[in-house]
Amino acid sequence: MSQSIHFGRIKYFSEEFTQDNQYGEILQELKYILEKEGNVDEMLDNKFTEGIETKTLSLNAYDDKIETFLKTGSEIQLHPESRYYFVNEKIWEVIAEAIFQKYKQLETKEDFSEIAEDYVTIKEFFQKKVLVFEVS
Repeated sequence: MSQSIHFGRIKYFSEEFTQDNQYGEILQELKYILEKEGNVDEMLDNKFTEGIETKTLSLNAYDDKIETFLKTGSEIQLHPESRYYFVNEKIWEVIAEAIFQKYKQLETKEDFSEIAEDYVTIKEFFQKKVLVFEVS
C-alpha cells in the first residue's frame, strides 16, 4: 500500500515569528513544544496545523529521495511518534524535483496548469517557513 504526502501549514506561529527565524529554529521550537505532549498527531491536527487543498498534486512517500528523509529519527520529523514532517531547505529541493518530474508526465494543458497552481501554493507556505506534510 503506497503512502501519500499531504501538505499542511503551521498555524501556531505568527508570520513575524517565522519571518525572523531560520527553518532550523522554527523546527526546534516545534519539537520543543511537542516533546511533552501526548497524542501528538491529534494535537497537530487540531491546534497546530491546517491542511492545504491541492487540485492535482500528489506525491508518493516512497519516492527514493523523499523516503530518505522519513526514516526513524529523521531531523525533520516533528516528534518521534508523529507522522508530520517540517519542510526545510533540504527536503524542499527533493519535493520540488518530485513535482517537476510529475510535470514531465502530464498529458494535458489543464493538468499542467493545475499542478503549477498547486506548486505555487505550497511554495508560498514554504517561503513563509510554515510548510509541513503528513505521511498517510
